[in-house]
Amino acid sequence: MLFQDCLCFQLASISRSMARHYRGRIAPYGLTHTQFFLLIALYEEEGAPLSALAEKTHLDRPTVTGLVDRLERDGWAMRQPDLNDRRSYRVFLTPKAQDHREALIHIHKDVSGRLLERFGEEEWTRFRTLLERLRGEENVDDSSGS
Repeated sequence: MLFQDCLCFQLASISRSMARHYRGRIAPYGLTHTQFFLLIALYEEEGAPLSALAEKTHLDRPTVTGLVDRLERDGWAMRQPDLNDRRSYRVFLTPKAQDHREALIHIHKDVSGRLLERFGEEEWTRFRTLLERLRGEENVDDSSGS
């Protein structure tokens, strides 16, 4: 197998390239691109429990917890105990996050839209299906070379 056929390398390269599209636009807000996407998820589902945010963002729960810790520290989000489950917390947006909501959603729609316009509707649907298939392969045999 040729190096350029390594799926992991190709996906990582594309991910870094896409992150660059966001980086300059979100830097003035002091956000990393992962924090930015967690905020976008919260704009869609404010008050979500940490477990739901982990599922929505395809990140593990400890990673989401760390991201929420930093968003709390920087004044973007706050955790509150879940009234239905004392062992769980829900994440809410702060006034700071609400004040920047329109601007951050605009950045998300603008950058994402410019990336998605490279696909036709059928291509994007097919590509999402393929990505979901890859995401479902969590126990891939390490001997495959990619």
